[in-house]
This record gives sequence, C-alpha cells and structure tokens, in this order.
Amino acid sequence: MKDIKAPSRIEITQFPKGKRIAVTTSFDDGVTHDRRVVEAFNKWGLKGTFNLNSSFLSRKEKRSDAHLETTEISKLFEGHEVAVHTATHPLLTRLDNLQIIDEVLNDRKALEDLVGYPVRGMAYPCGVYDQRVIEVIRTLGIVYSRTCENDPRHFPAKEPLAWGSTAHMFNNDPVPVNERFEKFYGQEWMTGVFYIWGHSYEFDRSNNWKALETIFKPLSGKPDVWYCTNIELFDYEKARTQLVIAANKLSVYNPGSLTVTINVDGKLVDVKPGLKVL
Repeated sequence: MKDIKAPSRIEITQFPKGKRIAVTTSFDDGVTHDRRVVEAFNKWGLKGTFNLNSSFLSRKEKRSDAHLETTEISKLFEGHEVAVHTATHPLLTRLDNLQIIDEVLNDRKALEDLVGYPVRGMAYPCGVYDQRVIEVIRTLGIVYSRTCENDPRHFPAKEPLAWGSTAHMFNNDPVPVNERFEKFYGQEWMTGVFYIWGHSYEFDRSNNWKALETIFKPLSGKPDVWYCTNIELFDYEKARTQLVIAANKLSVYNPGSLTVTINVDGKLVDVKPGLKVL
C-alpha cells in the first residue's frame, strides 16, 4: 500500500461549514402576526421555529381572526420549522399523563398533516413543566422542548426536554438583545448558539413593529454565522457526535444522513454520509 501521510489533527466543527456561531429563534402560538415575522426573516436570511396550537388555528368549521389559517401553514413556514405547542395550550403540570399525551400527540399529528414532515420539536405552554411532564414527553418522539428560562450555556442541552434560551426578545438584562449579540459576535474567539424567542403579537400589542427590525436585523447577514431552525441545530449536533474518525486519521465514516464539516489541519472538508477517505 502506498505510504500516505496522515493529518496531524482532525476536528469536528461545531456547526456546518465551520461557522463559529449559530443563530436560531422561535415564536409561539401561531397568530396572524407570524406572517409579518416570516416576511422579514425571509428578507434578512433568518430562520425561525414556530410553535403552533393546532386546535386554535383558523379553519372552515372554526374561524379565528387571531390565529393563522390551516391552509397557509405549509407555504408560510416553508424553510422554517413548525413545532408542537400542544393542541389547546394548557399548563401541562395540571394534567394527568394521558391528557399530556393527548395534548402533545394530537398537536403533533395535526401539524404533520399540514406540513407533510415529522414534527419533532416543542415549546412548553407558558414555559411550565416538571420532571413528570418531561418523562411523559420523552416517549412521544419529541427531540427537544423549549422552556422560558434563560441559560447562557443552553447548548448543547444537558436535558433537551428542558431547553433554555439566550433570552426573550424583549429581555434587556443587562442590555437589549441586539446589543448583546453584537458584543458576543464582536469577540472573534467566541463560539456558540444565540437563541431568541418571543410571540409575534408582542410587536402589535406594544404598537412597536419597528422593534422587529431593531432586534432581529442586526443578527442577520454575518458570513460566519449559521442561521438555523431549532431542529436543525439538534440534528447537526447528533450527526457530528456520530462521526467516526479512523485511528490512523486516514478516513472518516459518517453513519448519519447529514453532511458534517471537519477541519483537517486547517482545511475545512465536508463529509457526506458514508465513508470519506482523506
């Protein structure tokens, strides 16, 4: 066999293409104001996860002026993620196990009928959960569930079904979200996930749609940022941790279905599913 020099080091990048920061967002409740958020995000290149209560969506037999139409969900959120927020938005800690199952599974199945793909993410109504709720949801095919808690070290998540975020979009502690991002991004050695959540009706309720641009546009357009949905973040993390690097560092095996980026002695290399000989 021909003598081949192995690389000195192979690193598995945290995000695709070696991006150093991931930006992700989520919005709850499936209200009509989501349309305006999606329009802006599509213009700026941002991605969102939209947590919907399927029972509240407007339909022919149950009209709602406040909530989105079932017929628009698939097209509206194309390129984004639709996730579970339970069917009717109850406080899950007040329900027995069977009712929790009904709320989550009914919502999941109804949303899957609308979007045509497996719905695997979730946000807790009002951020309310406990260990019992977590253990019930763990059996229902849900990969993660977002809380309303702020956690500077929220990813990778120690408990994906109790996932915190960077902050709510109107959180000003210690400074507004956009300023916090600029400081985070401006430190070239920093890497990690910047995750902002909220409700699109909050812009309307405060008569402050200008805040949509003030808060979110500064997060966009950065060449070394990966703009992703919540589930894309979890899927890539799983894929990168499954990568198998040969002991002699001459090949890499990717058993998953996603392309994973590695850094081979300073050169970025995409490893597609299957065997990659370096």
